[in-house]
Amino acid sequence: MSTGFTPPPPEYRQLPGRRIAVVGAAWLVLVAAALLVVRWGEGRYAPVASTGFPPTLGTPEIADVNQRPFALEDGAPRLRDAQQARLQTYGWVDRDAGVIHLPVERAMEQVLSAEEGARP
Repeated sequence: MSTGFTPPPPEYRQLPGRRIAVVGAAWLVLVAAALLVVRWGEGRYAPVASTGFPPTLGTPEIADVNQRPFALEDGAPRLRDAQQARLQTYGWVDRDAGVIHLPVERAMEQVLSAEEGARP
């Protein structure tokens, strides 16, 4: 009865011990060299004096451009409120020319009354 299992070839039956030892030794040499370089460089450079926190620390900033967070941005609602107020009040457009603006409701009433008066 065959299970379909074939044993590996002879060269794969043992771990390559010599190759593992060489790679491990090379890794240890590299780590030791890196540690020596770090130790050697510690005394060569003077510590950098701290100048404290930057003056702009804590201000809203996006992508190096000072901006207000979107949640605090209220320009559009203020503009809309100003436009609504202008549509509902009287005021001067050009005082020298005598041009005024009327509330929209009043202007529509005047247009309708002028049209009704013009009908025969």
